[in-house]
Amino acid sequence: MADKMEKLVGTMMLRLGFEKLAEGAKTVNTAVLKQLLQANLMPLSHPFVVATLDELKDTVRFSYEAVCGIFLKIKQNVADKTMDERLELFKQYDRNNDGFISKEDLKLCLREDEYYEEDELAVVIELVMKFGDLNDDGKLNYFEFLNCMQDETM
Repeated sequence: MADKMEKLVGTMMLRLGFEKLAEGAKTVNTAVLKQLLQANLMPLSHPFVVATLDELKDTVRFSYEAVCGIFLKIKQNVADKTMDERLELFKQYDRNNDGFISKEDLKLCLREDEYYEEDELAVVIELVMKFGDLNDDGKLNYFEFLNCMQDETM
């Protein structure tokens, strides 16, 4: 019962914010989506939020229903403590804290691990990016990182 009440209050606050920021429109842009998430206490720097927004970067407008779905998905994941270990590992690899793991981030971490020889690093990094960077933007977001973690061929 408390979960339903919390969800109802959260979506009511989202609705009020949406109506105010949309100024009568039926949809909002990415900047307004970010404002709504932040106003509802979603940490925009959390890797799950960064990855979600990265996946939505080609979407120009969002309906209220879409905003609610995004909000609830983010809220559920951010609150999910079973992901803490993988999240901490992601944060260790994300050296500049931008929500992505770049080739340079990988190089620094793998070099510190001392598992690979120096001349092997470039090959390993290229393979990780080739198979892990699903959207070919030259970096791994949190979802791509989780996918790599689950892929037994990597």
